[in-house]
Amino acid sequence: MNKLIIGLLIVAAGAGVFFFLRKQKETTIASNIRQEWILGKWETDSFSKTDSASGKYQFYFQKNGILILSLNDSAKADTAHYEWNKASELIWKENATDSTGKAYVIAKMTQDSLQMQSADSATILFTKLK
Repeated sequence: MNKLIIGLLIVAAGAGVFFFLRKQKETTIASNIRQEWILGKWETDSFSKTDSASGKYQFYFQKNGILILSLNDSAKADTAHYEWNKASELIWKENATDSTGKAYVIAKMTQDSLQMQSADSATILFTKLK
């Protein structure tokens, strides 16, 4: 009986340590994001789940929070705005005056690749253009 209780205590302690370290790792990822890496031109094959246009989307993130979007390197471009919140999420806004926008969690970010995930679990993978 004592061995069973000791075994259960060891398992419970191990589970506690696992969840503690897992939570600590998640917060480390968010705090290690270098927000200046997003500046520049990026490209992706699709932008949303319901994307019917074929081709490559290009995004130009500027330092002042302006985002320029174009399809297939066309002359016609749309403008949006972005900002970072305290949780290191990228907030995408249609207008700079919008009080809210669509939040994207940065799943992975390096100098040449960016993976964002929206609240509806849509994942977007960007590659940096040289």
